[in-house]
Amino acid sequence: MMSDTSSQGGKEDSESSLEKVLERKEELEKIRDKSPVISFLWKAGGPNEEEEWPVEYVSGNVELLGYTADDFLSGDVFYADIVHPDDLHSLRKSLTEQCNEGADFFDHKYRIILKSGEVRWVNERTYVLRDKTGKVAHYQGTIFDITEQKEKERTLQEALKKKQLLEEIINNSSIMVFLWRNEQFWPADYASDNVSKLGYPVEDFVEGRIMYSDLIHPDDYEMVKNTLAEQCDSGSDYYDKEYRLITRDNKTLWVSEKTFILRDRAGNVTHFQGIVQDITKEKENEIALRQSLKKQDELLERKQALEIIINHSPVVAFLWKAEPEDENELWPVEFVSDNINQFGYSVEEFLSGEILYGDIVNPHDLPYIQIELSDVVKEGGKVFVKEYRIRTKSGDERWVEEQTFIQRNDDGVATHYMGVIQDITERKETV
Repeated sequence: MMSDTSSQGGKEDSESSLEKVLERKEELEKIRDKSPVISFLWKAGGPNEEEEWPVEYVSGNVELLGYTADDFLSGDVFYADIVHPDDLHSLRKSLTEQCNEGADFFDHKYRIILKSGEVRWVNERTYVLRDKTGKVAHYQGTIFDITEQKEKERTLQEALKKKQLLEEIINNSSIMVFLWRNEQFWPADYASDNVSKLGYPVEDFVEGRIMYSDLIHPDDYEMVKNTLAEQCDSGSDYYDKEYRLITRDNKTLWVSEKTFILRDRAGNVTHFQGIVQDITKEKENEIALRQSLKKQDELLERKQALEIIINHSPVVAFLWKAEPEDENELWPVEFVSDNINQFGYSVEEFLSGEILYGDIVNPHDLPYIQIELSDVVKEGGKVFVKEYRIRTKSGDERWVEEQTFIQRNDDGVATHYMGVIQDITERKETV
């Protein structure tokens, strides 16, 4: 038989072991409650019930969500109450499907709403506990905040989406993007896909089978090389130039290059980040316009020279508008040379419509001129020549010879008379 002393000693050892276990449990709970991982024991609903997940146990650090353990344990708050409404249905569906498939573990990411109303992302990792019949009785798991991770993922996805969108925009535009190394002939570390319009795939540039300098027109190469070197030596961080490229099929393209000059901390140029835009159409239009303006300048010079000659000659130039026969207006003037002043009239008097050409023709000669001109026009003639009298502004009478070309539209209808008159009074008086 054991002595009372031995019995007493065994009891004390047992109590001491229990105290150590309780102390260790308290230490573990303190560690857990100071961690970001929140522990839950949820009760599973019946087969015909919508899962609300009443809480039978929750760790003290549930206060990270703004709630107390009593909020859940008292039944005032179900776990489903804090799941974001937009995620609740999919969470229930996923959990039900996995349980029906016999799964013992559940891992899901979704949003919850803190007591403050703030939305946070969590990762739930839960074990499915079943009774002896295999029916789901409880869920024992943890949740921890992954909001920062989700934000980083979202930021990365947005950045990738923007990058893809930017590349799509670039590749569907006239802009080609390059990253050249500051080495001889400008080898490329990067080229946008649409460099294929030059006849070469991206890989030819990036792998060094073709150098960008190989494409520059021979007549422009030295200019491009020297001006870029000047910008680098001056400490500038920008380069802007227009020049020509030769494509693989020997087609000439005009391009506008806008490049950022990249330097290391010591100020040494390392790379050129460039945007090359095809401006061939614009440049061809510009060249055509410049040539057109040059021709116009030449024509203007010739016109001015011709006007000087005419205005210093006895010949007065006119452009008359051809009016229908039933109109009363007789030859309104759209142009007359300055030397009309030899007859006392000013250019403005005719151009303003104050005086019609028919107004200065001798009334006795006017009907004959009208008839003869009308006959020439009706017969399809191109030239009208006639001698008749006109009156000067002072009232003097002068003989003139008119030589006129008849201008017609596409339908053959006379629209204008372009001609000259010359004073032949002296010749007439000597006859």
